[in-house]
Amino acid sequence: MMKTSAQEEELIDRARTLVPKLAERSERCERERRIPEESIADLKQAGLFRILQPKAFGGFELDFSAYVKISIELGRGCASTAWVFQNNSMHQLILGLFPEQTQEELWNSGDTVRDARIASTGWSPRRGGARPVDGGYILDGHWELASGSYNCDLDVILAPVLREEAGPVPEMRLFLLDHAAGEYEIVDTWNAMGLKGTASNDIVVREQFVTEARTVAWADVNRTPEAGIKLQGHGVHDSVWYRVPVWDWMGWTITPALIGAANGALEASVARLETRTNMLGEKLADTQSVQLRIADIAARLDSMESMLLRDVIQTAEAYSGAEAPTVLKRAAWRRNQSFCARQLLEVVDSLIYRGGAHGLTQGDPVERAYRDVAAGVTHVGMDWDIWGRVYGQALLGLEISTPNFGFFPADIVRTR
Repeated sequence: MMKTSAQEEELIDRARTLVPKLAERSERCERERRIPEESIADLKQAGLFRILQPKAFGGFELDFSAYVKISIELGRGCASTAWVFQNNSMHQLILGLFPEQTQEELWNSGDTVRDARIASTGWSPRRGGARPVDGGYILDGHWELASGSYNCDLDVILAPVLREEAGPVPEMRLFLLDHAAGEYEIVDTWNAMGLKGTASNDIVVREQFVTEARTVAWADVNRTPEAGIKLQGHGVHDSVWYRVPVWDWMGWTITPALIGAANGALEASVARLETRTNMLGEKLADTQSVQLRIADIAARLDSMESMLLRDVIQTAEAYSGAEAPTVLKRAAWRRNQSFCARQLLEVVDSLIYRGGAHGLTQGDPVERAYRDVAAGVTHVGMDWDIWGRVYGQALLGLEISTPNFGFFPADIVRTR
């Protein structure tokens, strides 16, 4: 079992102390459909955006388990804030996979804002692509679901490369764009039933030149050691997570905030049960059915967190060696992330069902968590029909046929 360092404990404690503030601002966060600037400032002041940032550029370069724990803590106060924190913070790790020139420009520029927060994500294209030109690419298109769009200076776009003689599967690349330089436009489209404050808006790019140094091949950040090509961050930064394919850890950028939200809903329910009575004046907390339901929910949430942290540890251990983990093991990690979605839905459904009419009031902590979890688990990374099938195929020794792009690049698929 990997031990938590004193530095990690301190940062987790800092996140924990922010929970009451985030909870107090959660209604405003929903109403304004964006994270309050005060919350972003608090996260920056606590150093939380730097947990995955490379040490060479002023970050903490902590283990991914710290990211999971901090995201869960923040989710107890505000799921939207935790979701945006997850999305923005994971780009500190992704940026460490870009060419060193880009890392030097962004992190050694003396710009403290970028030291603290980096980018939102445009990985869901409505339309778009990049044309190769001398020195880089011309990027044009429209992308959806860029969480944290208003709180970020940069955006990382995933786009196909448009070539005259393209193969059946297009080359996909990540492109780093600067909002202050006018390289992309934010279109206000996010008005959802849950995770309202995430500002997961659309991104529009119009014939924008992107230098070669600000792009990286999707295949190159998803290779395993046996593929013969090292990830660009490998050898540049010490953390094992620069040797882990992005698609292996991507699912952990979704689940923790939702586990935190469900934990917050449980805490609110327990607090309400301490005083709630039935029509006869009997305390509901004294009834066996309530006690059993609360115990079941707490056990499920604890088991989900433990399972994710165990998988994080297994991933770090696997990629610390010279040989990649098997497809079966990698599929199990994605299976577990999507399995949490089913469990989380059952948890918040149970809490709101037993909460009575008070729990249905718009803005109630349980009601908000119910909507936030229901919205979050629709993410493709938590789709059981995809990842359950992937694991079933791997377990049965069949060829992986996931409809989702890039999970198992053709050059690294092997049997279990």
